[in-house]
Amino acid sequence: MASLVKCGSCARRCGERPIGAYWRWLRSDGVWKKHYARLCVGCYASRVAPLEGEIDPDARLSCPQCGIDTEDDYDAIYITAFPGGRGQVDVSAPFCGVHAAEYRIWLLEFARELDTVDGAPEPRQHAPTTEDTLRSLGRDPEVGRRG
Repeated sequence: MASLVKCGSCARRCGERPIGAYWRWLRSDGVWKKHYARLCVGCYASRVAPLEGEIDPDARLSCPQCGIDTEDDYDAIYITAFPGGRGQVDVSAPFCGVHAAEYRIWLLEFARELDTVDGAPEPRQHAPTTEDTLRSLGRDPEVGRRG
């Protein structure tokens, strides 16, 4: 049975539920960019799983795409994903500038930009009142009141 939700990347309905993943990176102007997308198992396996793995504390950092040394100048992309049955998977990828840009361009084609770190919308400053709701629907809030 196919999933109701299509993969964000390949746009196909797959046999399993898509994997939810959050991406974030720090732009050069100091602004964090955060995105969310659902990927089928195949797209996850080809684009996210290769980035998984422990970072050796004694080794120099290198770009996961081309292997160039990025110890002193990396462009990190952080991913938090929830592949079925594995729980939360956290990835820190120290890309070189070229491959970070390619990865972000791929992601921006389908991912949804988020307003907050946890993916939830920003809280409202005030809750709408009954009167506000009725007015927005074009109704008089005084009609039908007892009083």
